[in-house]
Formats: sequence, C-alpha cells, structure tokens
Amino acid sequence: MDTAQTVAKALGLLELLSKHKELSASQIIEKTEIHRSSAYRLLGTLQQLGYVRKNEHNGVYSLSPKILTLAQSVSESKDIKQIANPFIEELQKTTEETVHLAILDNDTLVYLDKRESTKNLRVAMNSKTGNHAPLYCTGIGKVLLTGMPEHQLMEYLKNTKFVKYTQFTVSGIQELLTELDLIKQQGYAEDKEEHEEGVYCIAAPVYDTDKNVVAAFSVSMPAVRRENVLKKDVIRHIKNTSEKISEAIR
Repeated sequence: MDTAQTVAKALGLLELLSKHKELSASQIIEKTEIHRSSAYRLLGTLQQLGYVRKNEHNGVYSLSPKILTLAQSVSESKDIKQIANPFIEELQKTTEETVHLAILDNDTLVYLDKRESTKNLRVAMNSKTGNHAPLYCTGIGKVLLTGMPEHQLMEYLKNTKFVKYTQFTVSGIQELLTELDLIKQQGYAEDKEEHEEGVYCIAAPVYDTDKNVVAAFSVSMPAVRRENVLKKDVIRHIKNTSEKISEAIR
C-alpha cells in the first residue's frame, strides 16, 4: 500500500467512525472492504496517534476527543479571518500596500487572507490564500514565533534548517533569538528582503483574551519604496490595527 492509499484509507476510517460513532473491527472491515491486516494496522496507528480509541471491554472503536482539536482549529481560523476582515480591508485602503493575514500551521505559517496593493508599482509575491511560508525569515512568521511557548520554540529551532533565500536571510539561531527579543519589545517585526528579494514587510500580532498570539498580519511593499515610505506612519497603522483586531476577538 503506497502512502497516498494509506492516507486515503486512514481518512476513510475516520469519516466512517464520525458517522457511526462506534464500530467493531469486523464492522469496519465489512464497510470499508479494507484487507483485515491493513485495517488493524491503520486502526493501531490511529490509536497510537490519539485520534481513535478502543473500548477494551467490547472491542469497539470510536473517535477520541483529540479529533475535536482539528475541527476547533479550522473553526478558529475561519473566525479570525471573519473578525479581522474589516480591519485588514481598512489597513489596505489606508496604506494602499499589500496586506496579509496568517496563522501558525505546525512549523510554517499559512495565509488566511491577502489584499493586493492598489499602487502601480507593487511587489510580485508568491503568497496567496492557503499557501505556506517559513517562519524564521518572514515578518508574520517572526511575530508568530514570539508567541510560541519556550519549549515549542526550542523544538522548532532544533528542527529548522535555515535556508538562505536571499543574502539578507537570517543565518542562525542566535541571530533569530536576538531579533525575536526586539520584536517583543517594539511590538512589530520586519522582513528586510529576507524571504523574497525586493520585498519589505512590517508585521504585527493578533492577541486573544489571554494575550496569546493567535495570528499575525503584515503590510508588504517593494523594497525600493521603503526609503520613501513614512515608516513611523505604517508602524502606527499596523499597531492600531493589531489593537482593533485583538479587541474584536475578545
């Protein structure tokens, strides 16, 4: 069984259990027509990962509460996008630059929204809604890193290969940690052509009720415009937007 087939069958088992609540192994095999040994192997793996549980008294399988965290994550992402929508739109109209909204997705960020610049000279970025990007060399990514608990951040740093996307990309752990401390102090992050050449970004966090960083957003512009832009004004607009979205989420 190749990887794609394995994933498809595992997802099929989860969907089946979501409909029938509880099923025995024989019932699952009958309904899915998965080979007996494969079915037991998949159920064992899903049980190990914590998505399926087995009742040791009667042998039936059911979904575990862990599966709810996935649904909750999708719901929260949707809610954040909806809540942030008017403020992101206002920020784009005020700055006339490209604005992104993103959240953490494992060890990367995923874009929830993108509003294109209305200026004649705009950046040609690879970003679009649903796309992923690295954390350590993007403004939004660095903001999201500041919200990680220390143990999670250390794990991320241990497993991250610092790819040099441009000559300006952060080169290692200590450099990044120093910058993260600065971001926490000043309340915003910068991407100085670190991920894409010619692209300059300023990013800020979105906080929940407990002051956890649940999302981040950025204003992106051509690096050539950075010299002409009133940076203090952009930072002021971004911080103001951060407060508005965070307040709306609470």
